[in-house]
Amino acid sequence: MVSAVLADARDVYRRLWRRSVPVAGVVFAVVSLGQALSDRHPTSGTLLVSIVLSLIGGLLVQGALVEVVRDLHEGRPVGPATSYFNRTRGRLGTLLGATFLFALGVGLGLIVLVVPGLILMSRWALIVPLVMIEGRGARDAFRRSMELVSGNTGKVLVVVFVAAIIASGSSMAITYFFSFLPSFLAILIGGTVAGALTVPYQAYVLTVLYYRFTEPERPVLPARPGI
Repeated sequence: MVSAVLADARDVYRRLWRRSVPVAGVVFAVVSLGQALSDRHPTSGTLLVSIVLSLIGGLLVQGALVEVVRDLHEGRPVGPATSYFNRTRGRLGTLLGATFLFALGVGLGLIVLVVPGLILMSRWALIVPLVMIEGRGARDAFRRSMELVSGNTGKVLVVVFVAAIIASGSSMAITYFFSFLPSFLAILIGGTVAGALTVPYQAYVLTVLYYRFTEPERPVLPARPGI
């Protein structure tokens, strides 16, 4: 399962990168600008703005790209990027609430005994696709995610960790590549490029996982050239 999910996510990324990278790039340009300004003028206010922008930006991109894959999976043509951001904005409150609960639960689990945190990280891995694709509320998304992952906790944990290592390692390499620039530009350009290239991959991994559990007999994307 682990290798199959990662292979499918790589295929989805390869087939959709022309759409996903610009979508993510627009959002992370704003996020990175906030981070660069916070670095230049470090106050509690600019730091808070930077954190909020990062959280909202990441969720907007993940939600929008989950919806892109959903449309293709269900046989609909891909619409303009604004339509996907509009869909995600309508679910943003739920995504923020679910993400806060996820971070709180996993964080406490890791602090207490480590293992409970890892288990929760795995069993709650599908909350973003569930909020977007099935329209679940936060509590219902957690329950449904646990149902879907049940019996595959270890495998899902491996998938999540491998995807995180790939994304974080790539992001670090990209930002380091731009480190020769002045600090403001390095953060702005490096952060934009890193977010545009790595966050879509993580979104696709979670979406592939979701479809692997809910519709294992169907390919995630239709077998059509040009997609």
